[in-house]
Amino acid sequence: MSLLLNSLVVSDPLSKYYNSCVNILISSDGKIDKISKKKINTKARKTIQFNSNKVSIGWIDFSANFCDPGFENKEDLESGIKLAINSGFTDVIIKHNTNPVIQTKNDISYIKNKSLNNFCRIHPIASTTKNSNGEQMNELMDLHNAGAIAFSDSNLQNTELILNILLYLKQFNGLYISKPKDIYLSNGLVNDGINSNILGLKSIPNISESIAIERDLSLLKYSGGRIHFSGISTKESVDLIRNAKKNGLNVTCDVPIYNLILDDNKILDFDTNFKVFPPLRSKSDMDELIKGLLDGTIDVISSNHEPQDIDSKKCEFEKASFGIISQQTFFSNLLEVSRKLPFEKLLEKITVNPRNILGISNPLIKEGSHASLTIFDEKGSWDYNEKTNLSKSMNSPWMNWSLRGEIIGVISGNKTNIS
Repeated sequence: MSLLLNSLVVSDPLSKYYNSCVNILISSDGKIDKISKKKINTKARKTIQFNSNKVSIGWIDFSANFCDPGFENKEDLESGIKLAINSGFTDVIIKHNTNPVIQTKNDISYIKNKSLNNFCRIHPIASTTKNSNGEQMNELMDLHNAGAIAFSDSNLQNTELILNILLYLKQFNGLYISKPKDIYLSNGLVNDGINSNILGLKSIPNISESIAIERDLSLLKYSGGRIHFSGISTKESVDLIRNAKKNGLNVTCDVPIYNLILDDNKILDFDTNFKVFPPLRSKSDMDELIKGLLDGTIDVISSNHEPQDIDSKKCEFEKASFGIISQQTFFSNLLEVSRKLPFEKLLEKITVNPRNILGISNPLIKEGSHASLTIFDEKGSWDYNEKTNLSKSMNSPWMNWSLRGEIIGVISGNKTNIS
């Protein structure tokens, strides 16, 4: 069916209609048939009237855990996709650390077949090693051909194996996603600083992250290839990656959205919803992350959506699991970050940049282009509570808050979740 969208303001600097209020006609084959600042006189099968809401190309979440298979009590592909769509995402990169981990062609097929839908594309990351134990390399070429978007590992510390993986991935320009942590320095609970000392909690120092980044950058310099550091959180990490880019290394990185707006003062009440990995760092770390976004050192902002069941969070801080559910609150959090940076600068971190890194073609707000759109209202607001929460889990520090910003819906082809 054809779809007519009236009165939308284009929030896409790459579009010639940037900052213009336009009407958009989408044809039955899902392509943008016409964009006009004037009324489009046609009998569309469905017409939606907006009130100068913003529209951009579809958002992509670089790092989310949908817990399927193995932990479906926390989230599953069905609930995750519904959550993603209603959070403004048309593409989601899902982590490999399910049970079993994503490591075979059948695992990729399971994800692909179970996530078939009209709105949101799911892209699985595959584990680089058998059972993600960091010891024996998986069949990376086969996984790539089966549809793995990139490769990562939870426990990989063997430098020779990392080097061999980088060399192997070069054969098909594959992407290695490093979760930077030294395992011996990362087995604490919170950021190493005055607050960890006050509370008497075992800490995770900044060096636990920077040592791993220095190691992987040295291997990258030797081998060539590509590395993406996912979930950086410290000023030292920003500086290392900034210098690596200046020196011509093919390196990119992302930061979890909550590390841009929350610091480790939040742990003082022992609220387990603020126990995350990477941990909430200091105010000076957060300020440097903002600078890294502005100067292009940090390429991507991710949700790092990590559902946990009630028993994993309603317990002593030491025993609680790490993680926040953060897709549904992502836009509201992004608006908080936009108090420090231009919103359009932030948009490229969730649209163009992640697709360029992953080799996914970027949609355009242009006649003849396939329609992949996110529509949002920066001036809107909504109440986040048990009734409005779309995740199967509840581990959010923003539960029972009134939040700024509202996702109106997404368009994929000629399909939409907007009534």
